[in-house]
Amino acid sequence: METTTASTALAETKQPRLFAAKLRAALIHVGISSAIFLIFLYLILVEWYPPPFFTTDGGWNGIQIMVLVDIVLGPALTFIIFNPRKSRKEILFDLSMVALVQLGALAWGGYTVYNQRPVAVVEWEGTLKPLTAAPLYAQEKSLADLQQFGVGPRPLIRAEPPKNSDEIGTMMELALNKDIGETQQFWMFRPFKKSLVEIRKRALDITAIAKDHAGIGAELDKFLQKNHGKKAEDFFYLKFAGRYKDAIFVFDAAGDQVGAMTWSAPERLL
Repeated sequence: METTTASTALAETKQPRLFAAKLRAALIHVGISSAIFLIFLYLILVEWYPPPFFTTDGGWNGIQIMVLVDIVLGPALTFIIFNPRKSRKEILFDLSMVALVQLGALAWGGYTVYNQRPVAVVEWEGTLKPLTAAPLYAQEKSLADLQQFGVGPRPLIRAEPPKNSDEIGTMMELALNKDIGETQQFWMFRPFKKSLVEIRKRALDITAIAKDHAGIGAELDKFLQKNHGKKAEDFFYLKFAGRYKDAIFVFDAAGDQVGAMTWSAPERLL
């Protein structure tokens, strides 16, 4: 009896400590997940939400989602499920289930962040707003269709207000029946540069705004310092109403965007 007890105790001492083994497996998973996260980090920062959209339209929220589903969820499941005292077949099955769950969460998280990225910037009565892909698809349009109004990964577009009762009716029908707002309705889109005279009438008085908001004034000074020999009046400025925060886009006389200003407070321009 004593021999059997001693053998059992000796066998148990040869097994790795459960907590340490779980922690090691979870840390290995963290390392693998971190490599995947770096890919998503590049996509969010450079491709999907480049400045200023990272600040104004949820780039940080996107990073938080990917951290949760990639860095936290997978390793946490591995820590909970992994048990080195199981058979090799059982361990492989458990890890396969963890990988399956994490891949599903990654697909959901990646799609969510990707689908909410701005695909265009639309001017509406002097204010710029982001456009996502979903309203386009609802109107049976693609991202390629936007290139007729402006080029680039996020073309600048003007949404021309309706001119008569029929056009107002069309706009209201899409807004009420399909939840497609006035800045999302494809039939209203026009090339931005062809309406510069009208757009500039609604430009911001940047001098007055800079006097009222120290943060914006500081950003304006930085912008002008980068453009030696230029004055504030050499450009025109439009408010960009992002989903989470406002910014100010800067344009030259030809209507080309040459800069964007963000600041810590206030989050919204009145």
